[in-house]
Amino acid sequence: MFATLLEPGAFAATVDEQVEVVRRLGGPFFAENPADLAVARKFGLQTALLVRGPLDPSRAERVAADARAGSVDLVAIRTTALSKDQSARETSEAALLSLLNAVAGYHRMLIAVDAPIAERSVAGWQSLPMESLLFDPIADPDGWRAAATLPGTCGLALALVGGAGHAAVAREALLWGLRYAASLGGRGGLRVGFTERPLAGAGFQPRRRDEADAAAVVATASELLRLAGSDRETLERELDPRSFSPAARRTASRRRSPRP
Repeated sequence: MFATLLEPGAFAATVDEQVEVVRRLGGPFFAENPADLAVARKFGLQTALLVRGPLDPSRAERVAADARAGSVDLVAIRTTALSKDQSARETSEAALLSLLNAVAGYHRMLIAVDAPIAERSVAGWQSLPMESLLFDPIADPDGWRAAATLPGTCGLALALVGGAGHAAVAREALLWGLRYAASLGGRGGLRVGFTERPLAGAGFQPRRRDEADAAAVVATASELLRLAGSDRETLERELDPRSFSPAARRTASRRRSPRP
């Protein structure tokens, strides 16, 4: 599993500082400016060109040019085209398709954190030329219904780690979400990741977090990443025992016990 920051600009003022924060988590560096992505690439990070705001077919070629200029690994499109609002989907899906086709050859991620996403059939997902999806399962728990039909060959990232404006969520529940995402469609942990949850009310406009909030979010994300890669003994020692089923514990105990 991987972790990163969807809005590194909300956590530090300069690009160098932003890169350093993302390096601690190890995931791709998201930015709208190709020049910022070039800096991140020099530090060995994967890079993701972030496309935000209302989509327009006329933007497709500009975005493709920015992707080439930044030598990016991913093109991440923050969109409401997957919204439950049918009129919103109908007016934006054509523009989304145009953009996805223009950046063929890159890993294409759809970021659906600004509106609840609609259920979608396997065929519906396959009609979108994309490689991964990011959504917020805490703000949009029904989004799991859409994620359940996402082909297992697609990556699934979750906006999980809260901060200012978000109620605290137990780390046991966050880990459950990551494991569930990995189980859907036989996806496996290598195709699962997580980010911070966007600031409440920020919408498409980035906004700086205060220093204490930024530090708390990064610390929580680092801790969750550590736990996601920990062995069962560590998890049983550090997590609430109620998060482990008695049946699973008995099975694990039998596996560890030497045969007579």
